[in-house]
Amino acid sequence: MSITRLWRERPVLAGRWTLKDIVQGKPLGHPSHAMFVHFPSALLPAAFVFDIVSLVHADITLTRAAFYNIAFGLFVAIFAAITGLVDYLPMIGGSRKKQLGTYHLVLQLTAVSAFALSLLIRAFDYDADQTPIVALLLAGVGSGAIVIGNYFGGTLVYRQGMRVSVDGL
Repeated sequence: MSITRLWRERPVLAGRWTLKDIVQGKPLGHPSHAMFVHFPSALLPAAFVFDIVSLVHADITLTRAAFYNIAFGLFVAIFAAITGLVDYLPMIGGSRKKQLGTYHLVLQLTAVSAFALSLLIRAFDYDADQTPIVALLLAGVGSGAIVIGNYFGGTLVYRQGMRVSVDGL
């Protein structure tokens, strides 16, 4: 059996949904990408806020909160990326949706990369009372990329109607 057939054609859940359907959230009646994106969108910029506050008020609690926000945000971002790619790949090349999706994808990859590097730097100075400046700058770049990338993702949904259905998925 080919992977394509398993992915698109062969039902794997309740004799009804394919693997692609499951990843897209069809058994839940709700797009799955939207369920995952909120966590990284909130946790990662919150880590940047903790970083800024740690510069004003040195406290290990703030740097640890930022560290764990980034770790959990990156973990959930894996699921957001997988479900987002499942929506992105079948888009028609050259279309406005594909263009917006590409902007969204590139900015979110930039954000995840910046936060992953920031987390790596923090791991080498785990007991710091203040966030290392390079880690803070990377978190700032990542936060900016998330905000702009989320704008493009929102434009895809609210202006282009991507994965919006009035009669179920």
